[in-house]
Amino acid sequence: MKLPARLILFFSIQLSVFAATQTERVAFVGGPDATAGAAEFSAAFDQLLDGGTIVVRGPTRLGEKFLAPAHDARITITSVHDGRDYRKENGARLIIGGSYSINGPATFAGLVFAPDARTSRIYCNARKVVFDGDVSCEPSEGCGFPSIVGAGGPDGSDLTIDSGRWDIVAGGTFQDAGSTTGTLRVTINGGQFHGAVCAAGSGRHTGDAEMTINGGTFYGGVAVLGAFAKASIRGDARVTINNGVFHASIAAARHNGAEFAGNYALTINGGDFTSATAVTGASELRGGKTSTLAASPGLLDKRNAGALTFTNPLIDGADPWVFFHDGFYYSTATGGSQLNMRQVANLPDLAHAKSVVIYKPSAGKPWSRNLWSPKIYHFSESEVGAENAGWYLYLSANDGSGRPSQGQRMFVLRSLSGTPLGPYGEATGARKPHTATRVTAAAKDSAFNKTWCGGAKILKHNGNLYAIWVSEVGDAQSKNTGDRYQIICIDRLLNPWTIAGNPSIICRPTLAWEKRGAGPGKAGMYPEVVEGGTPVYGDDGALYLFYAGSGYWTPHYAIGLMKLTGDDPMNPAHWRKADKPIFKASDEVVGTGNACYVPSPTGESKWAIYHAYVGKKTRGVPRQLFAEPYLANEKGVAIGIGRPFPLGTQLKIEANPMPLRKKISAFTTVPISAR
Repeated sequence: MKLPARLILFFSIQLSVFAATQTERVAFVGGPDATAGAAEFSAAFDQLLDGGTIVVRGPTRLGEKFLAPAHDARITITSVHDGRDYRKENGARLIIGGSYSINGPATFAGLVFAPDARTSRIYCNARKVVFDGDVSCEPSEGCGFPSIVGAGGPDGSDLTIDSGRWDIVAGGTFQDAGSTTGTLRVTINGGQFHGAVCAAGSGRHTGDAEMTINGGTFYGGVAVLGAFAKASIRGDARVTINNGVFHASIAAARHNGAEFAGNYALTINGGDFTSATAVTGASELRGGKTSTLAASPGLLDKRNAGALTFTNPLIDGADPWVFFHDGFYYSTATGGSQLNMRQVANLPDLAHAKSVVIYKPSAGKPWSRNLWSPKIYHFSESEVGAENAGWYLYLSANDGSGRPSQGQRMFVLRSLSGTPLGPYGEATGARKPHTATRVTAAAKDSAFNKTWCGGAKILKHNGNLYAIWVSEVGDAQSKNTGDRYQIICIDRLLNPWTIAGNPSIICRPTLAWEKRGAGPGKAGMYPEVVEGGTPVYGDDGALYLFYAGSGYWTPHYAIGLMKLTGDDPMNPAHWRKADKPIFKASDEVVGTGNACYVPSPTGESKWAIYHAYVGKKTRGVPRQLFAEPYLANEKGVAIGIGRPFPLGTQLKIEANPMPLRKKISAFTTVPISAR
């Protein structure tokens, strides 16, 4: 008689259990020959209702949604048993297709989680769950690290994490998924966290929340409430930080619209906060009562020292714009239909920082698509008047109806929050969010008002404001190589959205190295390229214009140099162009150009941030951001060694010295400085 498959599976699990010692109940799942499935894994739980250990001996695929059988006694899931490590022997791992729902007290030890979906979550469902010190996460290509959700009901949660690499961790729920009650407890002793770690999460919680952090690296920051406007807590929250490395913010809530109807107490006993960007309380949130910070004055006032190391590239992106303001770096880059920004304390932190949306226009507008080369500047009252002072975002864009470069025009937006992080909206009139203002010329007959243009930069020189941008002569229908070429123009800026209308051409392609890639092609006549003219002052006060030359679609894209030798930046004769590029491709990195230039946090060094391609290809692969040190002084100008450092080179930049106290806001009580 042939037994049903499920009955065969039942007997095999029973034999595995009975084969264990009398003091330990063990169920084995899988082996070296084939990948086990969710049914075999579930059957192991069914045999351990009184508690025990499930040993995962090989790859075990749990499918898109796995719900563990209910159990009241603790079950340990591991791949290490009786002196054998099945992770090394058989490649044992739990492959999560989407979600894993825990249904009883559980400990994960000596185990590999292998997410096989872009988004994967482990739901603890208010059970007491421990991820011990030997857990790792190895996502498939294109998949992220799993997130952990502590509570899924009314009974609070008790979550301990000692190791692993994770995305978001929430003691309560995600987003507006539901309400929770009771006490939420989160203890973290180690691990890496790429998303925010939230004591309560982004749902609606009634009760207290407690989080203790004894170690770990927190790239996405720490909070009580997550980044959701309707997140709320009606109870007290206590966060204690004893150790760890912290990036981003340590906050009562990650959204300023959240409700905090209780008391918030943050205690900081130790940790590395060099890369933290803010420590914010709850006093400015809805419903906030007391909001206290306890820490030694010495810890709060200690200035960071030393250096951080990094390797290139930093992040994906094209046409980078990075600037340093009030102790922090802000970074944005070209976008398709929206622009994002990162805020970090140190340049190497860009590799881990989450971005926020600063501009997301509606479709079908002249400023809706192909949002190229965004640049952000601050204008003071003395420069533009009290009414117009603030942060402005310049970019070129079109409506998206044709080719990406077709009909590009220059636009400007103003920060509606008064901070570099925006969001940005209309620069004039009603200041509508995510709406742009066209930059126009005051001279109505100016060709600028009907000419292709982009890549706006602002020059502040001798008390005057100038706009520098790229325009074009000829088009794709031009017949001869050289009939189509780009030009770098400059004009007086009358206000943030108006130029005078009588621009000067201060640069056009004249050198052989500037003309690589020009000529007939599949898309018509390709232009000779000069673009990205960025003004930079040297240590001796000399004014330089760093620009890019040759086709940006070629490996030959490089950085050239012009120097102002007179006193009028609008006089082409007052600019002197270097004969050769000062920075060009290496054997490993090509297409080097369109850079911006920033100081280190201490001002002891200066850095060029440029985009380039890794490898020889320039099509079908992303451009990425690189950082190289540069010099501009009486001895000359240089970027790095004139070409990218070999990949893998360890570069050093001084750590941001800003003490933690300067990052604190929105607390009703803060320790008094020891100074």
